[in-house]
Amino acid sequence: MDRADLDLHTRRIRDAARIAADDQTVRGPLGNKHRALNDIYDRRTEPNVLPVGRSSLIRHIAAPLAIYCLAGVMATGCSDAPDSAGPAGARSCTAPGVTSSEVRAGLLFSDTGREASGSLAFRAGVDARLGVANDAGGVNGRRITYSWRDDATDTTLNLAAARELVEGEGVFGVIQGGNAASVSAGYLSDRRAPVVGLAGEAAWGAYENMFSWHYYSAAAGSSDVWGNFVRSQGGTRAAIVNMALSEATRNYNRQLVDSLQAAGVSVDLTFEVTAAVTSFDTIARLMKAAKIDTITGIIYPNVLAKLLPAVRAAGVNLRVVLSPTGYDGTLLEEIGPALAGATIYVDFVPFETNTPTHARLLTAMVRYAPQIQPPARDSAVYGWLAADLFLRGLQAAGNCPTRESFIRGLRGVHDYDGGGLLPQKVDFATNRGRLSNCYAFVRVSDDGSRFVPLQPALRCGKSID
Repeated sequence: MDRADLDLHTRRIRDAARIAADDQTVRGPLGNKHRALNDIYDRRTEPNVLPVGRSSLIRHIAAPLAIYCLAGVMATGCSDAPDSAGPAGARSCTAPGVTSSEVRAGLLFSDTGREASGSLAFRAGVDARLGVANDAGGVNGRRITYSWRDDATDTTLNLAAARELVEGEGVFGVIQGGNAASVSAGYLSDRRAPVVGLAGEAAWGAYENMFSWHYYSAAAGSSDVWGNFVRSQGGTRAAIVNMALSEATRNYNRQLVDSLQAAGVSVDLTFEVTAAVTSFDTIARLMKAAKIDTITGIIYPNVLAKLLPAVRAAGVNLRVVLSPTGYDGTLLEEIGPALAGATIYVDFVPFETNTPTHARLLTAMVRYAPQIQPPARDSAVYGWLAADLFLRGLQAAGNCPTRESFIRGLRGVHDYDGGGLLPQKVDFATNRGRLSNCYAFVRVSDDGSRFVPLQPALRCGKSID
């Protein structure tokens, strides 16, 4: 290549770099603009994340640049000297997504779809935790950034998004939210890409590269924790109410039914409902006729807000309303009176205990995700914990992290407690795929204005084979 050709190629690289720097487009799994919560993100500066749209173009720039460096034709601009701003030896790190100054993660969650309301603040929790870490210098001198995708609560889109993040964005590992990871799990395992998040599907327990502090679902067995709680509150006859069924919800239903029956609570009715089209008055009459005193299942608050008034109007004598979702102060402001008396179980220490750990999380939410108000939400905690687990894995992976050292290192952590958010320490060497037995239960007050933690603070059950 002569000097003129080299100068022309250099100009083209610089032009492309300017285009890349101006590209702030954030896109979804099929390249479409996102709406919902992330419209807020698109309108503000993101100091802790690198916008998704830039990375593919940057890679097209980097590839020919690397070729010329290897050939020695651009020796003056391709020094092999260590970057003094990065960690020692970082130049030799070759793992996907790892540079001398950055580790790029993938963030994959349900911004839209049937479970979007349940993950509203998940990304904000991730931003808050990474913001704290990056302001403290990151991990081994590297900032943690991410590219994100929306799976729309669809397993096929989740797989497509995972492929884009791994093959297109070159991420080191994936932070997962939502319950659509069962299909992508095998793909990510084949590539040994670490995956962290809240395990709502049995697939999380099948792969060594997937980590969670809590397993809501297992391929077999159950726990008597839910049945024992219902029985302790006087429940004897239950109706299972669920949103649109998926494999994950079917399995969760099985666990609930087994738990209730083991405690002597009969399951007499099962309903699949949607907030928009279901006749809740009809369901309430059926519950009245069957003498139902307990309602449980994966019931989102917008459904409960329609179901519970209808049930009360029909004269159903309810003793227990039990759900894993809805621990969100915003809901009390919007529909609190309709949710009065409902009980929600969570896998972390409730906000009402006001520990220093809660103060740290809430302060970080205000600073790094101010659009989420109030910040005390269960999905924000799940995002925070998922990001915290990713950081813990990087710390365990050493100064020059690889996917294998992340997996090996995090499996060697025996005392993870989420910085104090978890009520018990987690041993990642032994918890994989084991259905979690312990929860904190909080009840919506009679006037619908606040959450009241129930005593004992932590209720644990036993496994049912």
